[in-house]
Amino acid sequence: MKKVEAIVQSGAKDAVVAAIKKVGVGGVTTYQVQGQGAQDPPLVGQYFSRDMIVCVVDDPKLDDVIDAIANVACTGTKGDGKVFVTDICDALDICTKKRGTMDI
Repeated sequence: MKKVEAIVQSGAKDAVVAAIKKVGVGGVTTYQVQGQGAQDPPLVGQYFSRDMIVCVVDDPKLDDVIDAIANVACTGTKGDGKVFVTDICDALDICTKKRGTMDI
């Protein structure tokens, strides 16, 4: 399993979530975040507002999810966002106590 964290422009959040769900990922978490990119940051103490979308996907769906995010969130301009992928070694459904795959 992989955790996908996508930082996208706020106006793209709903479209990105819809694209992720269309690929077959059921659950997502969204946050409003602020930050600075490595290149041309705003003035000291000022941050850009973005949305972060987090989902956990089974390995076979990873490329489809990343492609869906990139296709929807890309405007062709600097500052469209980033996608980070990390390994998930285990998962637990608190209520059912089932562990492992996200199909639980």
